[in-house]
Amino acid sequence: MTEGKRNQKKASSEVRTFSVPFDLEEIKENLTITTNTPSKPSKPSKPSKEEIINQALKFHSKGNISEAAKSYQYCINQGFIDYRVFSNYGVILKNIKKFKEAEIYTRKAIELNPDFAEAYSNLGTILKDQGNLNEAELSTRKAIELQPDSFKANLNLGAI
Repeated sequence: MTEGKRNQKKASSEVRTFSVPFDLEEIKENLTITTNTPSKPSKPSKPSKEEIINQALKFHSKGNISEAAKSYQYCINQGFIDYRVFSNYGVILKNIKKFKEAEIYTRKAIELNPDFAEAYSNLGTILKDQGNLNEAELSTRKAIELQPDSFKANLNLGAI
């Protein structure tokens, strides 16, 4: 290597610093740092099964029966297997005097959760409203067996 090339190589590896005419504190709000990693476009997250069910329950508890009914129907149509959905939809159907449908959904809730006293009590009311007093009494007594202090079930038994 010649003397000139050595000096040229030495000169190119020198680090020079230059003063910046601004104080970093003065310009930090205008400072942005970017990285070279491409960002993926974010997809809107699809609500989970539990979030959808909870939304339906929230509609129902706030008295928004129309939205609750739509949400329960959606859950059932999507194949969600949740005793609360079937039981609550059964209550809505009972309240609009669709007793046969209410009975079907309430029985499904009981099938999914055989220890759910409230569903037995609701079924007792549905059966009573259809004039099926013997079966209404059996269902209501089952509710009381599961939850002896249930005011609603004991009241229903008296009505039967």
